[in-house]
Amino acid sequence: MSYLKEYIANFKKHYLTTKLKRVEFICCLGLNFTLTITQPLSSDETRAYVGQFQGFIAVYLAFRFGIVGMLISLAFSIKDMFFITMGYIETKNYAYLVGLIFTFMTLGWVLIVGIISVRQEKHRREMQRLAITDELTDLFNQRYFHTTLENEIKNSSKCGTSIGLILIDIDNFRMYNDLYGHSYGDTILTTTASILKKIVNKDDTVYRFGGDEFAILMLDKNLETLEKEAKHLYDEYEKLKNEYYNDSLVSKITFSIGLSEYPSISSSKEELISHANMALYQSKNMGDDKVHFYQDIMLQIHKSMKSDEEMVGVFKGLLSTIIAKDKYTFGHCERVSSYAVMIAEAMGLELDEIQTILYAGLLHDIGKIELPKSILNKLGRLTSDEFELIRQHPVNSANILEPLSGINNLIDYVIHHHERYDGKGYPDGIAGEDISLGARILCVADSFDAMISDRPYRKSMSIEEAFQELEKCSGSQFDPKIASLFVKIMRNKMSVKYNYKVDTNTALQKQPALQKV
Repeated sequence: MSYLKEYIANFKKHYLTTKLKRVEFICCLGLNFTLTITQPLSSDETRAYVGQFQGFIAVYLAFRFGIVGMLISLAFSIKDMFFITMGYIETKNYAYLVGLIFTFMTLGWVLIVGIISVRQEKHRREMQRLAITDELTDLFNQRYFHTTLENEIKNSSKCGTSIGLILIDIDNFRMYNDLYGHSYGDTILTTTASILKKIVNKDDTVYRFGGDEFAILMLDKNLETLEKEAKHLYDEYEKLKNEYYNDSLVSKITFSIGLSEYPSISSSKEELISHANMALYQSKNMGDDKVHFYQDIMLQIHKSMKSDEEMVGVFKGLLSTIIAKDKYTFGHCERVSSYAVMIAEAMGLELDEIQTILYAGLLHDIGKIELPKSILNKLGRLTSDEFELIRQHPVNSANILEPLSGINNLIDYVIHHHERYDGKGYPDGIAGEDISLGARILCVADSFDAMISDRPYRKSMSIEEAFQELEKCSGSQFDPKIASLFVKIMRNKMSVKYNYKVDTNTALQKQPALQKV
């Protein structure tokens, strides 16, 4: 019985996909039944025409509705053969033999057309599956993710339901590819896909979102449930990965999770993806907790500025201006603000000073709205004139923020965040502790996030490489105390530590064995 229900459900899914097809199927059945009832009451000549028309309907059903149509047509044809045979036995009229031959021919055409139709349908489904499936992991691909999300957003707007998006990124995936080869990296991807499919509920869908990223759509679940589901995913992966790997690296293979929700947190498809990505950045780069919800920075500002609604409005306006110009810059500003606050808290600064650093981090690149997109996203090397325009953005930022001069040190921190500890920075070329403390903190936070972010003109560094660069440039570009403190904080917060100084040749010779998935 369960098999029959499943087969009927599949038939509806593949053959009765539109209202027109359903009407078409019902009309064919109705005509067949009607002709079957009226045929015995007709004259011999009329009965011949009716039989020919029934034959056409039988072939049409087999062509349009696959096995089900073929079985229905075969049933009607066998019924006709029975009555024609009985008529011949009773009357010995040779006209019945002609009808019997025609019915046999109809039966043959039904079988031929039905088999061709079924094969074509299988081929069509396979082509459709390949078009929406990632070849390596056998998950739905990114194209199908975007199509599905657009449809779910429309349904959500009509029905008032919610959509949760979980983005998963394998930690330090590039390192595994570099050290052990792409085949090992591919096995990590296929294994992770298999584990995710085993963990998620049947109502939720897993997609391969990018190189080493996966996405899961969860429908009509509140924020608390989404967070529980995400943490469950992480915990179950940690348990199950031992069943899929049999090498020494198994304990180091982890992933980070970022999530957001529509419409409570994100108001559009683009925002939902962007917010989940930002949460993923935070999860990978900050803290032991590998699961992060997107936190609207404006809510954090609002908490600290409840008495000044007008100021909150100013910040919203400025941040929306950044988003409209360059979404990368907005995400970068959010992350720089988070890093800078983390440093300020570790240094034990006063709450008012920490708040100013928070605002300065958010708005330090506001001056880039005056730069053309052709310069911001240029793939090649900047000309001297273009670089001079880039160097002006701290001054542009300070000019834009002039109405906020009442916030102590805000403009000073923003205008000097590109000054260097050795005095070779811009725009004023000041050095050492003549640079304000907030500007020195922003310099470290800004440089770190820039190093670990992909940009059109270069690939990102790994986190470890960025740490090494901070240490290398301490005392020249960066305040050595702040750079050292930041690296220490981040190392302590990262839940998984890797040694990147590995002899590649040795590692390749000792490539770990993996179970096939």
